[in-house]
Amino acid sequence: MILHSRLILPALAVVFLATMPGQAADYDPPIVVDEAPEFVPVEVGSGWYLRGDVGYSVNKPYDYFQVPPGFTSSESPVSASVGMGYHFTDYFRGELNFGLLPTSKFSDDFLTTCEGTQTVTVTNPDGSSTVASGRRNRDCEGSNAGSNKAYNMMANAFVDLGTYSGFTPFIGGGVGVAYSTYRLAAGSRNCVDQSSTVGNTTSIFECDDPSVYEGGVTSERQYNFAYSLGAGVNYRFSRNASVDLGYEYFAVPQAKYVSLDSAGAPVINEGIDYHQVKLGLRYDLW
Repeated sequence: MILHSRLILPALAVVFLATMPGQAADYDPPIVVDEAPEFVPVEVGSGWYLRGDVGYSVNKPYDYFQVPPGFTSSESPVSASVGMGYHFTDYFRGELNFGLLPTSKFSDDFLTTCEGTQTVTVTNPDGSSTVASGRRNRDCEGSNAGSNKAYNMMANAFVDLGTYSGFTPFIGGGVGVAYSTYRLAAGSRNCVDQSSTVGNTTSIFECDDPSVYEGGVTSERQYNFAYSLGAGVNYRFSRNASVDLGYEYFAVPQAKYVSLDSAGAPVINEGIDYHQVKLGLRYDLW
């Protein structure tokens, strides 16, 4: 009995050891979980900015070479624009702007005559009426009147020259298209119907068809090449907002406009240019 036990135990040990590699091969390999990459949000609109500007022309874009007696004018030296820009690098940016340019209108007034029909009615003592009618002239006001308007769309590029204590000087310029209009009514007359009654006599003056008093009307709408050059300084007063102050020379070499020549007569000139001081606000979209 003891001999059998001594033989059986080593045999069982051999069988157990022989089955170990097979059982080990049945185990699944360990699962390795890679750490997920950290989520980094993407900034929407990074590099883009909105802007708005107002400008003040220090010279008159629409020159009047002679100001005769009776001359009146209304000019707006103010320009304004809105647009969007993009920072390509820390030193270079581009913009697309749409704006309103300075405007003007004038009137050179003088005395002239207007034609019409005058009807005189006399009431007689017996209640009857005597009527007489005929062609007459009467004094009235004449004028040479003109107006100028212009708009533009510009593609601009700027170089920022570094930031010093929050101030960033820049230089730049642009090219684009200017849409301008002018209207000139030379020799127009302001004829007004008039009636009066003195005693038993009534007088009525009726002007001719108003179209004959418009004078010589000339008008045109134009699209012309425009360009600008400028420089200034920017100051950032918050994370997203900053203000610009600068100078700009703006020109539309082939734009036509109405004015008065050296003799005080209405004339159509060519070439608009002016110097202006500009104040702008930028808002970065990030």
